[in-house]
Amino acid sequence: MGDQPASPPASFQLADGHGYALSNNHRASSRLNLQHYLWRESFRFNIHPSIPLPSTHPATIADIATGTALWLLDVSQTHPTSHLHGLDIDLTQAPHPQWLPSNITLQHWDLFTPVPPPLHQKYDLIHIRLLVLVLSGLDPIPVLRRLFSLLNPGGYIQWDELDCINMCVKKVDDSIATPALDELRCVYYANGRHDWALELPELLQRVGFEDMRMEKYGEGPELMHAFGHQHLLTVEEFTEKLPKQGMGVAAERLRRVIDMAQEEMVGGAALSVPRVVVVGRRPVL
Repeated sequence: MGDQPASPPASFQLADGHGYALSNNHRASSRLNLQHYLWRESFRFNIHPSIPLPSTHPATIADIATGTALWLLDVSQTHPTSHLHGLDIDLTQAPHPQWLPSNITLQHWDLFTPVPPPLHQKYDLIHIRLLVLVLSGLDPIPVLRRLFSLLNPGGYIQWDELDCINMCVKKVDDSIATPALDELRCVYYANGRHDWALELPELLQRVGFEDMRMEKYGEGPELMHAFGHQHLLTVEEFTEKLPKQGMGVAAERLRRVIDMAQEEMVGGAALSVPRVVVVGRRPVL
């Protein structure tokens, strides 16, 4: 992608050491739900087609950092006999348990803490999506080891993540000036803090996974505008937290940049952040 421009006054790197960088409210839940449908439209699957589920018994599947649990709800429609578990440190964005299908259960679990003994080697498939900010600036290996311990021998991991290295601003005409969207690209890039996502196959192999594969997904022009607005919503959530961290000036600047970026999008431009899907397997004993 070439040399990265100088970092703006605020970037997702500033989330390091401050916990989850985004919000936890009705707007955040709506953004997560929109994000799920856009990613599904881009992937054209919920479970990667290369992953075989058990044929001799109902599959047991976990969604790590489940958020609004919408991925589980989707999977429940196509795999109604599977046992589906949503794990998250905070379940307030998920539906009330009585509104969930009978094959979905939710459980609190902080992935920075030991795996509860009942969950060891419990799952045929674990699904993870968007931990890029949660693990930003940290050594991911301890978390990856815990994820490994969740799987049965022969079980699969599917990890959906952002590719912040290859993001760019796309335009209907190269002559369009996009200073605001260019600045938001720097916010996402965070001086390369999230580049580790493209190293996931190697990192997962280090903790014992095998048969690794990684596929890259973009979006067609028909989804460019929708994805672009979802990225603006993400930055807005991040901006909301900056004043509490003593970064009120940076927050004000980002709000102005977001408004300018919206105007640039009307003119035919959008921030494009590709996605990757990494699939691997815990070896059979």
